[in-house]
Amino acid sequence: MPNDLQPRPNAMSLPDVVAAIERRIADTKVRTRPFPHIVVDDLLPLPVRQEIDRYWPGEDKLYLSNHFLRGEIRVAQLLRTTEGHERNFWNAIRFITARTNRAIRAKLERHLHDKFRPLIGPDWRRVLGAITYHDRDAMLANYTGKLDMAPHIDHAMVAINGFVYLDDPDQPTLEPRRGTMLYRSLGFAWPSNIAIPGKLVQRFLREAEEVTWQDNRLLAYVNGPWSFHGVPKQDLGGGRRRLLMFGSLLDKTTVERVLDPKIR
Repeated sequence: MPNDLQPRPNAMSLPDVVAAIERRIADTKVRTRPFPHIVVDDLLPLPVRQEIDRYWPGEDKLYLSNHFLRGEIRVAQLLRTTEGHERNFWNAIRFITARTNRAIRAKLERHLHDKFRPLIGPDWRRVLGAITYHDRDAMLANYTGKLDMAPHIDHAMVAINGFVYLDDPDQPTLEPRRGTMLYRSLGFAWPSNIAIPGKLVQRFLREAEEVTWQDNRLLAYVNGPWSFHGVPKQDLGGGRRRLLMFGSLLDKTTVERVLDPKIR
């Protein structure tokens, strides 16, 4: 692991970068409504934020996913296809996001009952025992074209999700730039990222808060059965909506136990 990001005058050591991020997260208040989440502005120190723009992969390196017009690539894949300073940078990003995941998990740990209690019951800690989290990779994603992401829950394997908004200096998004809408549930819960019928959305979900778009802003949240979120309708025009995504994921065995009706 390189000790600094680039041999430049404004370079920071990795311990300094991680310490700065951990301080920002530690100093942030947890918002419990409509579900536990944190919002941290200016998460990444300036040298890191600048190098992300410098090394952001071209469209030819991104894989098209089934989420609207979203191109994406895991940082682990970039480590296999880059070299020199660029590879060192993505290696540093992987280290930084792993440490960031752990800081976020420490901040939101006391709210994890919002994920597990509705699915397992009040003794979920005893039932699950020690939980193993996968938190050592990150993903780059950018959206293009028309975007309208309906309210949804992330996959059950995601215990805590997080992403950082990243402006694109080359292809800026048209105003107004919408962020992420959080929804209040009227007694409605949903176990995983299965499409929710529109009639249920209309009846049981209400817009509660928009975490507005701002460069270098982190949104992280407990992915429970009522952690409904989406993206308001917008036309990105020729711009790109870029995200640095990471989180705390459950292993396959734990996911199967969480969703196994025999343990309820």
